[in-house]
Amino acid sequence: MASTPAGTSEYDRFGPWIDEVRSIHDVPRLYRDHPLDPGAARLVLKVPRNIARRDATPDMDLYDHLLVVDETGLTVLSRRARHEPGDRPTSNPRGYETREIPFPDVVAVRDTVDLLDGRLTVHTRTGDEVSLRYNGSARDSVRRLVDELRAAAAAATPSAVGLGLLQAAALWGTTSADLDLGRDDQSLVSDVRDAARHLDTLTPWAWHGRLRVARRASGAARVGARAWDALAPTTLQGIVLAGDTVALEAFSRHEAVLRSTKPVHSSSRLMVPLSAPDRLTLEAHPGLEGVVVATLAAGAASFELVVREGSGAHLLLDAAADSHRHSDPAAAAP
Repeated sequence: MASTPAGTSEYDRFGPWIDEVRSIHDVPRLYRDHPLDPGAARLVLKVPRNIARRDATPDMDLYDHLLVVDETGLTVLSRRARHEPGDRPTSNPRGYETREIPFPDVVAVRDTVDLLDGRLTVHTRTGDEVSLRYNGSARDSVRRLVDELRAAAAAATPSAVGLGLLQAAALWGTTSADLDLGRDDQSLVSDVRDAARHLDTLTPWAWHGRLRVARRASGAARVGARAWDALAPTTLQGIVLAGDTVALEAFSRHEAVLRSTKPVHSSSRLMVPLSAPDRLTLEAHPGLEGVVVATLAAGAASFELVVREGSGAHLLLDAAADSHRHSDPAAAAP
């Protein structure tokens, strides 16, 4: 990944791409007063504003975020929105907000792209989130950031839930050679294999392809529900659960359930360090038949995995939850 050539202004370099910051000269001027040694950091990225090149001017602050991964955690510098006319550069430290997240507080990272609309969200143990938008064409840079946060969790010990997931994967997991989600979900297979090329320990554990599902109803309401399902079909999107001794990863779409039978071209990657979750529960989907919602909780944060009942993904998650219940008396209590 190239850095900004020396002598090139922010305006000249500005575009939809996310650039790596390799030297202090690459740091956007808005963030220059922040103490930073790019050479000592594991990764530094600058995220441009989501505006067209023709709308940019030389006097604008053109980068919404500076993302710094060092030896202790993630620092996010975010441009404050201005309300005065124009968008003038400033050296005032209040021109941006600073958020520091130590590695142990990172309990999940979700990266989604729908066409060119990308969103990266870092979830913390307190339930807070740091979320930023980016142009989907720059997703490879975001992948590097997710992989760095993932690598930082390698030294942590898996929680009881994490161990349950590993045990379930050993019992119920299959091999990557068997990974087949059907014609409409080939892009999900490609997402998994692309991630595995950068993480050679990552292995697909369980999955299912997309399928049409029915709304949950009984009695007289069931007839109306089936009529509505015929007019506005509901599709549960495909999902691949993968992992290794460091993290659970879920590859799916930007939404798990959509009112359409047409192929979906979005993509989602959820990375949960195995040291993070302290609870795993499964319940029937309240509104859809044959669908199960698995909830992973880490402190005040929680994440849902929506899977087909009876699928390999369901069996793996259920086995992990069962293993946790048996190993933790508190989890087994009613």
